[in-house]
Amino acid sequence: MNGRIEKMINISDEDKHCMYEIMAAYYDDVEKTVFLEDMAEKDWCILLCDEKGIIRGFSTQMLLEFQVDGIKVNGVFSGDTIIQKEYWGNLELARTFLKFFVEFGKNYPVFYWFLISKGYKTYKMLPVYFNSYYPRYGMATPQFEKSVMDAFGQFKYPGQYDSDTGVIHYHNIKDKLKKGVADIDEKRLRDKHIEFFNQINPNHINGDDLVCMTGISIENLRSCGKKFFGEIPKDV
Repeated sequence: MNGRIEKMINISDEDKHCMYEIMAAYYDDVEKTVFLEDMAEKDWCILLCDEKGIIRGFSTQMLLEFQVDGIKVNGVFSGDTIIQKEYWGNLELARTFLKFFVEFGKNYPVFYWFLISKGYKTYKMLPVYFNSYYPRYGMATPQFEKSVMDAFGQFKYPGQYDSDTGVIHYHNIKDKLKKGVADIDEKRLRDKHIEFFNQINPNHINGDDLVCMTGISIENLRSCGKKFFGEIPKDV
């Protein structure tokens, strides 16, 4: 696949329909009007296309700015994200995302990535690519980072975000992953990160989302992330 990031205003209706069809193939309860409304609030879209230019995956992105204890917080929020099964394991989404937003984040003292996860595959991007992220296995979330996640959750999902658990419980019917897309079985639970995700978001199979965050910078990337920038990681 080849990945590129486009401003949302430049995405055609035809491409939006294609993305909806991909989303509906892997999620239950996807309403097109809700999907398009969600897409309309985003600033960018990462498009993942095959050699013929056919869209095989995508991820929507929204620039955020809000205050936490008088401190300005800047970051990007990843919304709807999906890749067709034939391309699972492909690294193009991570490469495109990191290459763009690591550079973009240099405009700010600190730049965060906010993501919500109802599947372990999304959550696993954090321990795979980042040194520091929250929430995480074996480490309590520091107070400031917890305040940032709470502020994000309350700002983006008022009345639905539970600050005690860090989970979004939707009031209305919410899309959820179809069976077989990201099931957690006994084998998966041997992974400490997946086990942790399963414990703190036990209702993920019904669509609950876990709020997560990390800082986006070269310094916070693990070796597999730094390779996208042509660096020779110290931890290899």
